[in-house]
Amino acid sequence: MKEVPFSIPLSGVVRMNGDTVVVIVNRAETTISLSPGLTSGEAMRLGLGITTYDVILETAREVVNRKGINRFSAPELYHIALEKYPGLKRNSFMSRVVASTPDHSSYRHYKSKRDYFSHIGPGLYKLNKEYMTPEPSDEQRVGRNINIMGNTA
Repeated sequence: MKEVPFSIPLSGVVRMNGDTVVVIVNRAETTISLSPGLTSGEAMRLGLGITTYDVILETAREVVNRKGINRFSAPELYHIALEKYPGLKRNSFMSRVVASTPDHSSYRHYKSKRDYFSHIGPGLYKLNKEYMTPEPSDEQRVGRNINIMGNTA
């Protein structure tokens, strides 16, 4: 097989305007829209009065309700939380799960003193009863069914 070296002259320009970048090479043009994200070292803002612990508890309740079983892993919680809070840092999230589990062997290294979870096996947790979302009573369920059907109570 024979190789023939060659070169192609290219000329181009890059235009940046706010959150838009336009790259033009010869006659081809590409526009890239950049959405503002977290810059290096910037903390994610969850909202006024919301902590990572609040996100963890909210996510654990959601996972238990979705699965119908009170059993989950920390990575499972993290991936569900990412749906709503895409800027979460994995290591911070995981360490706060451990910091919320008093019977975990590493709990003693944290000062949070939260008791959301119980450690039920290697990598597995369950939400403690006092933090479970209360199930609707029979009257509330019946009331919801009536309202959905359009009848009045």
